[in-house]
Amino acid sequence: MKSLELCDELVRRAKAMGADEAEVYYLRTRKLEAVFEKNDLQVPKGDTYEGVGVRVIRGARQGFAATNVLTDEATGDTIGAALAIAAASPEDPNHVLPEPSEARPVPGLYDERAEALALDDALDLGRRFVEAARGYDSRVTIDSASFVVQIGERAIVNSRGVRLSEKGSSFSCVGMGFARDGDDVSSFDVEYSGSCALADIDPEASGRRLAEKVVKALGAKTIPSFKGAVIITPYAGVELIAQPIAFSASAENVQNGRSRWKGKLGASVASELLTVTDDPRIPAGVGSTSFDREGVPPEPLEIIRGGVLGHYLYNCYTARKDGVRSNGRAVGSDQTTPGIGTTNLIVARGATPLDEMIRNIPKGLIVNRFSGNLDPVSGDFSGVVKGGHYIENGEITKPVKEVMIAGNIYELFAHIVAVSREAVTIGDMRLPYVQLEGVSVTGK
Repeated sequence: MKSLELCDELVRRAKAMGADEAEVYYLRTRKLEAVFEKNDLQVPKGDTYEGVGVRVIRGARQGFAATNVLTDEATGDTIGAALAIAAASPEDPNHVLPEPSEARPVPGLYDERAEALALDDALDLGRRFVEAARGYDSRVTIDSASFVVQIGERAIVNSRGVRLSEKGSSFSCVGMGFARDGDDVSSFDVEYSGSCALADIDPEASGRRLAEKVVKALGAKTIPSFKGAVIITPYAGVELIAQPIAFSASAENVQNGRSRWKGKLGASVASELLTVTDDPRIPAGVGSTSFDREGVPPEPLEIIRGGVLGHYLYNCYTARKDGVRSNGRAVGSDQTTPGIGTTNLIVARGATPLDEMIRNIPKGLIVNRFSGNLDPVSGDFSGVVKGGHYIENGEITKPVKEVMIAGNIYELFAHIVAVSREAVTIGDMRLPYVQLEGVSVTGK
């Protein structure tokens, strides 16, 4: 049975069994994965998955259940379980399913070439990454690497008339490695590339970038402690910049009091140099989509413009609580009820070339990766700098080791003094280099 027809049938059965409203979310995936460890191939893996999640509303009560066995008996039991959970759940008038609206296709989400790929192809692509890294410098070791191909389809039908489906593909290459020169061992570093289009993936280039980073980290030295300028690279920025923004912009976290940005719409939350957009319509973007987990078509959303908070991220439940419309940021799978998340989170490029940022710093630190803890509620963070470099008199002078950074990221957002022209795409995020002032750096 085709996906939409299956969803139609399960919604009909849920209504017949007593649901006032029903939603069925379908997911099918095929995955190929080649994994390497310590420069050597591990057993390649291939698997397929198919499942549905059933959400029902009776009165003001909601229930949800899921199954990956799609027989009539199993899906009937799943509907029954969802209804039983609804009957035992507390009433909440904010449970609601969306009305249908037009979902415009996003170009490039499905690459037909993925259908013809086999495990040998994933193996070849992964091997090219490892060989490029090793070929760059024999001192490089790939601790772990993988090339993953995933193709599939998702569909959603609800009793209010939403009826949507979408095919997708994704290709990702990720590796972690280090360099060793005698007793000198660099810190670990990571490199990632991903797209919905196979042509966008260049395993050799990714492998060389990883090798270059770990070789540059050889010969690391300690540095004195100071408080001052720190350049956050895109990889460090995923944890230190993008994730806190997504957390605090979530309407769920605002409503439950966990967001620092509660009541801050229209107010300044960062330096005027910071602009952040969530864009679900980037062609071939890893996070792009024509409809969210509830079937709401999302549009580009400017979360922060010039440091001013413009929007929260809503699904239907949180939107109902605030008396607004969902902006299509429901996320989740067939195994979960809808949560809230971003699509492609884009921190806008700035006007300053990275080289110029470095030249303008008398003493500072480049943080390539951050290994530590960041509390997204308070914003407090502390952790070890990995692959970092010391800046003296406008020049990078040496790689560093045994260095920690600490501060409060929400307070430091107000002390962004430069944003680079250069940017790097990492999965469903694109980030530039961001210079912060007032970071506590602890060395020896």
